[in-house]
Amino acid sequence: MKHWPTATIAALLILAVIFTAIAGDDSKADAKTPSHKSTEIAWLSYDAGLVKAKTEDKHVFINFTTKWCGWCKRMNKTTFKEPEIIEMLDAKFVSVKVDGDSKNKLDIDGYKITERNLARSEFGIRSYPTYYFLKPDGGKLGGARGYQSKEQLSQYLAYVAERKYDTAKTQVHSEKGGSK
Repeated sequence: MKHWPTATIAALLILAVIFTAIAGDDSKADAKTPSHKSTEIAWLSYDAGLVKAKTEDKHVFINFTTKWCGWCKRMNKTTFKEPEIIEMLDAKFVSVKVDGDSKNKLDIDGYKITERNLARSEFGIRSYPTYYFLKPDGGKLGGARGYQSKEQLSQYLAYVAERKYDTAKTQVHSEKGGSK
């Protein structure tokens, strides 16, 4: 798997915030109309999540965490308890949790790897919490690090769920005088 330079991830997230602000706040309507109500995020293992994402054509939201991480615990007690976040993740994403210290083995289409090695080797995770987005086919989009408020995480989720990353490259290229 390819590692994304920090600058690329940062640029992706900056674009996400800019385009979400430009698009306005109409994304909240989708986030508040789930098919059913849940009080918890249904976390899956990475390998099971990839299969479900392909089957359901949903993006993957990965929560890289550890048991000792204070900010991870805070996310679990605050942002991940917010009904709007739970509803959006349930409706639009496959939610995956990866323990960066775990030796649990994953089987990704015959490729065996521990959660710890997946986090460190395949995604280059060096701090927790870190969140990562994948396309439904498993292609990497980018991520964010650290504690995220409900408002911050909602913006990232809306940007990815609405596939705005597909139009960002075209819009930026057009602004520089390139072809549309």
